[in-house]
Amino acid sequence: MGSVSSSDAGILRTSLAERLAALRGVGVGELPAPLLDVVVRPVELPGGRVYVVRPANWDLLRDEEGAAGRPVPYWARLWPSGEVLAIELAGSPPRPGTRVLELGCGLALPSIVAARAGANVLATDASSDAVAFAAHCLALNELDATVACADWTKDGDDLIERGPFDLVLAADVLYTRANADEAVRLLPRLVEPNGQVLLADPDRAGGRRLLTGARKSFHVQTREHGEVRLHRLRPR
Repeated sequence: MGSVSSSDAGILRTSLAERLAALRGVGVGELPAPLLDVVVRPVELPGGRVYVVRPANWDLLRDEEGAAGRPVPYWARLWPSGEVLAIELAGSPPRPGTRVLELGCGLALPSIVAARAGANVLATDASSDAVAFAAHCLALNELDATVACADWTKDGDDLIERGPFDLVLAADVLYTRANADEAVRLLPRLVEPNGQVLLADPDRAGGRRLLTGARKSFHVQTREHGEVRLHRLRPR
């Protein structure tokens, strides 16, 4: 896929603004300006380049959202764990038709890689803004996938009803003890008996807590990629 022209970027901003406003339930004019100031960036991966659209100034967006009493937009950056997970998937992509679920997808880079391989992808995030950006990232790469607003720590039972999945993906989602405990409960119910979970984590305490609890239900393999640990969980 070639580079994105300035006219394409203008169309992207217009469409994205409409989606963001609809999901927030406000008018386009009520959206914070840093949310609409976007850039399209290439990401070089095994198997070829993909593109991600994201807010241009994360610090400015964080400050404006904080002033408005909204959560910190952690979803709006490409974090190392997401990139490590995407590289792993690009190097060993799922087979076409594989049922894939990504939890806390943010900008959905791992989901983009899975969809590029022909997987049947459901990308989820608790933030409606993340859902809008993830959908546009997938569209920008001319890929089909389903994107849904779902907080896996609260909507786990709904996700279970949409599964089970062959492959569950998550990158840096274990930043609280409660998240780790919920993952221990939820993951065995999301994945097929012959499926697997790929979880990238920057060695957080929550990640270590998850592994302690998950070994009752999964065989665990861990590889280090710099400061990120990639855990592969297969049901026992």
